[in-house]
Amino acid sequence: MSLVRVRQCIRLGGNSKPILKSLICGKSFSTTDTIRKAASRSEKITTSFNLSDLPTRALGDDGQPLPPLGKWREDVVSHAKMDNLQNALPHLDTAVLSPAEEQAEVDRAIAAGIIPSSDLSREVYTNWLRFPDCILLTRVGKFYESYFEPARQLSSILNIKLAQKSYKGKDIERKFPFAGFPVAALDKYLKILVQELGHTVVIVEEYDEEGSIAYVGKKLTAATGPKERRVYRVVTPGTMVDEGWLDGNESRYLLAISLGRDNIDLDGKKSTKMTLAYTDASTGEFFTKDTTLANMEDELARIAPREVVLDRSLLSLWQDNTIRPNPNIGIATTDLFNLLQVLGVHVSFADPYQSPPLWSSNILPSDIPSRPRNTEGIAIALLRHHLQYALRESMPTLTQPSRQVSEAQVQIDAATLQALEIRHALRPGGLVAIGERQTISPVSSRGTLLSVISKTVTQSGHRLLIRTLTSPSTSLEIINSRLALVQAFHDREDLRAELRDVLRGIEDVMRIVQRFRGQRGSNRDIWDVGVWIRTVEGILNRIKGELAYEIQNDTDRAGSEGVLRLQELIGEFQPLGDLAKKIEDSIDENAIMWSSAPEESEDGDEDPGEAMIANEGDRASSKETKESKKDRIDREKQEKEDRQWWILSTFSKELQAVHEELATLKREKEKLQSELAKRYATPNLKLLKGMRYGYHVQMTSSEASKVEKARSLERIGGTSGKIAYFAHGPWSALGAKTEIAMETLSIAQRRAERDLRNMITEQADKIQKNAELVDEIDLTMSFAQNAKEMGWVRPELDDSNDLDIIAGRHPSIESSLLQSSRTFTPNDTHMNSSSHLHIITGPNQGGKSTLLRQTAVIAILAQSGSFVPAEKARIGIVDKVFSRIGARDDLWRDRSTFMLEMVETAAILKNATRKSLVIMDEIGRGTTLQAGVSIAYSTLDYILKRIGCRTMFATHYHELGRMLAYGDDRNGREEMGRKGVEYWCTDVDEVDQAFSYSYKLKPGINHQSHAIKAARLAGMPESFLQTAEDTLKHVQKTGRFDPPSTVSQLKNT
Repeated sequence: MSLVRVRQCIRLGGNSKPILKSLICGKSFSTTDTIRKAASRSEKITTSFNLSDLPTRALGDDGQPLPPLGKWREDVVSHAKMDNLQNALPHLDTAVLSPAEEQAEVDRAIAAGIIPSSDLSREVYTNWLRFPDCILLTRVGKFYESYFEPARQLSSILNIKLAQKSYKGKDIERKFPFAGFPVAALDKYLKILVQELGHTVVIVEEYDEEGSIAYVGKKLTAATGPKERRVYRVVTPGTMVDEGWLDGNESRYLLAISLGRDNIDLDGKKSTKMTLAYTDASTGEFFTKDTTLANMEDELARIAPREVVLDRSLLSLWQDNTIRPNPNIGIATTDLFNLLQVLGVHVSFADPYQSPPLWSSNILPSDIPSRPRNTEGIAIALLRHHLQYALRESMPTLTQPSRQVSEAQVQIDAATLQALEIRHALRPGGLVAIGERQTISPVSSRGTLLSVISKTVTQSGHRLLIRTLTSPSTSLEIINSRLALVQAFHDREDLRAELRDVLRGIEDVMRIVQRFRGQRGSNRDIWDVGVWIRTVEGILNRIKGELAYEIQNDTDRAGSEGVLRLQELIGEFQPLGDLAKKIEDSIDENAIMWSSAPEESEDGDEDPGEAMIANEGDRASSKETKESKKDRIDREKQEKEDRQWWILSTFSKELQAVHEELATLKREKEKLQSELAKRYATPNLKLLKGMRYGYHVQMTSSEASKVEKARSLERIGGTSGKIAYFAHGPWSALGAKTEIAMETLSIAQRRAERDLRNMITEQADKIQKNAELVDEIDLTMSFAQNAKEMGWVRPELDDSNDLDIIAGRHPSIESSLLQSSRTFTPNDTHMNSSSHLHIITGPNQGGKSTLLRQTAVIAILAQSGSFVPAEKARIGIVDKVFSRIGARDDLWRDRSTFMLEMVETAAILKNATRKSLVIMDEIGRGTTLQAGVSIAYSTLDYILKRIGCRTMFATHYHELGRMLAYGDDRNGREEMGRKGVEYWCTDVDEVDQAFSYSYKLKPGINHQSHAIKAARLAGMPESFLQTAEDTLKHVQKTGRFDPPSTVSQLKNT
């Protein structure tokens, strides 16, 4: 029943209308307990029956037996765990209550005593009705609180205290539970609730009279009466934007999938078109791409989305947890559902044709111009509507999407990304917490290609590196342009070192701009944008200076590739100096830096870092008297008050007028204080404002005797102590005027802050363009740094189908060997139309798989625009990279090791083209010898006859050579066999019963696997090794597989 829609109908005092309308069971906090509480006040009806009269199966409303429960699904958590329904958001419920219905439900709950009759309880219960399957956090002052039954769950999940409050309901005292935590702890608990446990969290904020979120500790909301509260955000895994714990090196994509019609391909097979729209809400990156269901798993592996959005019309089908074939939907939908379940992706639903219900008049409608008519329009609408539902008032304006074309990128399927260990590696012992639920998994980033070659110094540059490695370019123009820039930085080591140092301190500007687009961000963010612009200008000036110096000293270099490429790079930047100047002229830098500093220490504590710069003698000689310390505290308090005005008065006439008014009031205060001190001869008299006495006059007790007869001063507080306090009418009036002026100035400064943010967002396109160029600089300098440190060379690329690599190396393995002072054995690979398929044999542990992987990795690096680990490389453009390497199974999808091998091989044979690069290892090893050889031969035959792509095929089936006509002819001459095939092998070197792997390729076929030698290295027992050797010798000699006893007898004879 955990995913079946039900209607809760409870009789309350004769009223049979439902308390909660059309909820989703199993995830609602209120379903069970609300019914129990309400039922306690309902009429009790006793019914007698015989057990034998009960049906043997549960019956539905129509009296027919209910179907059995479907198979277990990971995304449906048991009721005992009280987890939230993470795959069905409340706004997708078809029964959205109208305001009148909501009010009626609230009134019934109050009448039933379920909630107290108060404004806050009405707000909370209304939001509870709207979001029954989410964790609801309501801002109350300095705390986020949860009430009623949701509070019990929150307390249990976060292990925080559960409290109770009493109230009167219908003359009966009742209690309701509540739990909460400080506002400052929100990020901490959001990480637990959303990222680690997969809950959806609704945040209800308090707003001030300006419509901004109320600041903690500042009296910006109304002092009395109801405060304005409304839903600020619905936090889901794919819509987290500026939480402090997010990893800036990783993109957090929200992916929308739109299903199209079935098409018939050239082979007569049906394929379902799909359109993907995905964005990182924190940076504004926005892409669309057309694909098919067959490529969906590969796209998900490349994009790695944190959340997937589907059409709401599929919700009821998704809730059918059997996900069995349904005649009402296509097979494609069922297959997509199964894939999303297997991958464990967080799934949400939205309506592409209608904006979600937001229950607020302050939120603009989604910017969907009209009803979407194609799959791309539907995918974009799904994405926008879900973002609007989750981010609401902070919904950023999405730019036009960048449309990706499959032919423009190297297609790397999911199996190849994993086999080549591009981003992640399956490695026991490298256990790390990954994914939304942070479960322990043997997936590690250590030793991957990304971890080895990443020398980027900015977060955005690292994100670009990930996108580049997972989808390299197929355009010669783009690749050669990047290689030229890498070469330019490679040849200018001093320039590269200086620019890398500068980039280390640069901000992730697009995250800042995206915060401004969503009406978020701090004053420091505004200043950081100005600093970023000036830093970029400094980078450009440094490059210009380098080029000017080179041309001045060698005029022939003016036309060199490096100079021209750097000049082209400089010319692509957009001018933003005017914006930076406006920011600098508008902001007090000292005030900004001060507001970003750590909070002040308590009185009497040493300032942070003071011990580092002060000597013991200095501290002893600089001890302050109590009075001088008090003066310092007063001075710092005044400085703190002055520094809150971080926008300079010159920004606008409004600010200048208010600043002048406030300065006039301060001068009047100083004048009044001076006059009073002089009139009553009380030099220690001060006009102050405090929490206890408000605006008051303060002096010492000894001075108080001088003003006993003063009519304008009225003593307040106690008469004992060293300090005396007085009320003074003129000072109270002046203080009130000052407070009003400060509030007016605060409002004017917030308006000016919004104006500055708007100035930045108006230049967002230019900033984004420059940010992309800065990321390109960071990426290419990273490639150049790798080339310099590891001795990599610039590859040559062309449109041929050749592949020539001299002394190629595997970057990850070479890096690992260098850590233990060992060297990597390089190998050559030469492929052309007459030798495009290489069959590689050799001993176990002899380096065959390494050779296959390094060839694919070198091709990926070259088309990413990087130098490559080789002495020389010339590579014809590769459109797709495929691999079938390693032994593993996929039991969840009912695939044994051999079946998974066949599935991946079938994908290669169906999708590879003449320009593809295929690496295959041990095809056919998971079955009998005869069947395995047959499958391996058929694979090679198919590639030779129908595809003709560059292929490296490692195997222990040396019989394949004879099947492909390789061997000696009748005259003893070597026959190379089928056209397009070459044979290479590795071997072992043996001296005095000791051996070592040579790892060096040589022509021919190695008929020995040397498996027992590998077993010896693995530490097998000596008796095991002896038996294995005896058995092997017998089988090789006789060709018979006799039992061990027979082998032993034959040996003894």
